[in-house]
Amino acid sequence: MNQIVALDRNKHRKYNVLTGDISHSETRHVCQIYLSEFSALAGECPIVFLKSKDEDSLDSCALLGIKPGQNLFWQQGKWQGNYIPANMRAYPFYLLYKDMATTGPVVCVDSSSLSLGNFDGDGKRLFDDEGEATKALSEVKNLLSGIHQQKIKSKEFIHCLTEMGLVQEQVVVVDLPGNTKHRLTGVFCVTVERLNALSDSDFLRLKERGYLAAIYAHIISLQQSANLSRLFKRYHAKLLH
Repeated sequence: MNQIVALDRNKHRKYNVLTGDISHSETRHVCQIYLSEFSALAGECPIVFLKSKDEDSLDSCALLGIKPGQNLFWQQGKWQGNYIPANMRAYPFYLLYKDMATTGPVVCVDSSSLSLGNFDGDGKRLFDDEGEATKALSEVKNLLSGIHQQKIKSKEFIHCLTEMGLVQEQVVVVDLPGNTKHRLTGVFCVTVERLNALSDSDFLRLKERGYLAAIYAHIISLQQSANLSRLFKRYHAKLLH
């Protein structure tokens, strides 16, 4: 069970952590992604928009599985794809937002991933004896800083899409063995019809903001439900029983 706490140079000075381990993703069938990741993921899995936890807005997400609790891209101890989302790679570190409008995010860590002891194993030390961040922690902070910036840009992107009425609720269909189809509901997507119906001024606005590439990547990615089907069939995951 995750135990998220704020990273503290005094409390965590003697701890190390295993970085680069993404086995935690095994149970995540959905992962929040950001604008800069659309192109890398367009050929991997469906990119959709899902209601945020407070259901007040939408988040851009990668569909990694068919049913909650199972990630089809994590099989036999390996990631079955070419790109691993930044949120997956950042684990066990997180950004906690108390008030995004007035304060910056707090760097947090899943304390269950920390361990005491020598620093000769696979784990990497977070702080040196003086309490300064190690190279490993600095790299993590750089990754989290990039995530923070991309989170802001992605929110602006999604706000623009919803403001223009480009997103609508749809169903993603995944073909399964036995000529059956699994329907993933509650997802929101941009449709070609709504995009083509935009006024010239709104379309130009999307172009000027550099959003068109991400929109087309999103639309193309919806065809990757076939990749979910392929992974399901290949590994015979018993997800629907």
